[in-house]
Amino acid sequence: MRLSRLALVPAVAAASALALAGCSSSDEEAAPASSIAVDDDAAALVPEDVRDAGVVTVGTEAQYPPYEFVDPSDGETITGLDIDLLEAATAKLGLDYELQNVAFDTLLPSLDSERYDLVVAGITDSVERQANYDFVDYFSADQAIIVPAGNPDGISEMGDLCGLTVAVLVDTTQQALLEDANADACAGDEIDILTQQTDTEALTQVQGGRAAATLTQEAVGVYNAAQIQGGEAFEVANDGPISGEPLGFVFAKGDDELRDAFQAALQSLVEDGTYDEILSSWDVSLGALDEIVVNGAQ
Repeated sequence: MRLSRLALVPAVAAASALALAGCSSSDEEAAPASSIAVDDDAAALVPEDVRDAGVVTVGTEAQYPPYEFVDPSDGETITGLDIDLLEAATAKLGLDYELQNVAFDTLLPSLDSERYDLVVAGITDSVERQANYDFVDYFSADQAIIVPAGNPDGISEMGDLCGLTVAVLVDTTQQALLEDANADACAGDEIDILTQQTDTEALTQVQGGRAAATLTQEAVGVYNAAQIQGGEAFEVANDGPISGEPLGFVFAKGDDELRDAFQAALQSLVEDGTYDEILSSWDVSLGALDEIVVNGAQ
């Protein structure tokens, strides 16, 4: 399992552990994979070599609750919204899966080198990324600006970040949004973008006073703001939407059969209600999609 590269002071380490605590704030339970029947039509789309192997290898970065994170109860099991959807989709296809937990910025290069069959890590589908990868979109995610409780800098929108230091997970859509702001609204008073290897490390920079805020996906930000120190450490600063973007399972270009199999499996989960049950169990139903599409970003 990958460890944080940052040595945390005890209070921050405790906060990080709390960020990972609790699988969901809902009492509802998602349907276990063992109860999900194989969808024969979807399973027929699985490439022969994968069907023969019976397993797909999946890259992830498990420090991004509620999408994927290490269960603090055993310090080993990877859980989260994405993992529940992955488990249900592979059950629909009659497959097992093997997770590899690595640094976020190594995921797509490792997909290029065929280390993984797919990547599942809360990754935003974008037109730029579609040049090199295919996405099976499963969720619509907005963004959140996370600040210390009390919002000492009075931040309410992206323009308020001009001239401030903002921590962000490296090589993400959120980093690109900050860079776009520097080229536009913050030109002449640029945001100091402090890139980090994990979302936990970005929060640490805010808690330690080295950054005024962090920009992250809304579901992640809301989850962390509610969980860490009983909801007393952070808050969501923005009072309106920033940039809603689709998230997708990621496939190498040319791997059309496996991509289409997962699209069909996830659509089957939508149609039988399992998809809604999973999203509800993580309190993220507002991000639900009615149709699972390939490369939906415009």
